Amino acid sequence: MLRLIILSLAFSCLPSPASTISSTSIVTVNGEPIYESDLDSSTRPETRDDKIRRAIQYRLMVQEAKRRGLERAPEIQTEINKLLYKKLLNDERKSRKKQLSATDTELHSYYSKFPLLRVRHLVLNQRNETERQLAALALEQIRKSVDKGIPFEQICTKFSQESTGLFGGDSDFRGPHNFPKDLYIKIRALSKNAVSDPIEIGHSLHLFQWFDKQPFTTAPASYLQFLQAQLEEDKEARLLNELVKELEIKATIEPRLSSVTTK
Repeated sequence: MLRLIILSLAFSCLPSPASTISSTSIVTVNGEPIYESDLDSSTRPETRDDKIRRAIQYRLMVQEAKRRGLERAPEIQTEINKLLYKKLLNDERKSRKKQLSATDTELHSYYSKFPLLRVRHLVLNQRNETERQLAALALEQIRKSVDKGIPFEQICTKFSQESTGLFGGDSDFRGPHNFPKDLYIKIRALSKNAVSDPIEIGHSLHLFQWFDKQPFTTAPASYLQFLQAQLEEDKEARLLNELVKELEIKATIEPRLSSVTTK
């Protein structure tokens, strides 16, 4: 109940949407109307009179909290600020809906930055000192094999200690949706068929190569939907950042951040 009262006090400081207010009240409590939309909409077994009675009790508790000045308590103000922040974000999303929606052209361009890459993956375990020494020896042989132009597929089959080594290290098509994004970015930065430097992850060394790129036209719909969501999130972040910058320019902030950070 206390949590509900706190949220009610916070919401009472925000304007109510006109669409949620009926033209006729069911009952008034100390002059404050209770509408149909204020009644509990849950499926608990109770009569309409019980719902009205609970709404009245709830309103009386909120009114008493206001009478005691609880809406001025710091924790209430914190809740209000959170609600205001969320309300502003939602309003900005609604007002900029067309700007935030990704067009086909934008999605195609975004895919070119995050295409599905077919990846080969070689793993060398180094869980203990013996494995670390063996990994170092294997890594030296791998480097020599790469320099000789031996296909990385054969190198993976010979040296990889991960199950995909049986298939020449082929890990199928990968993107940021099914692969750690930081690793994907490193792999994407490679030239086609180039082999990455060893990357230490946990207790093993990993080498990668991408050897094929799936065209946009044949990319799975699920991946394009993932990218669309990511693109729209990026656009939203940029627009909100622009809004914050506008507000910062207009605001009086003393001292400015630069003077604070240089102390």
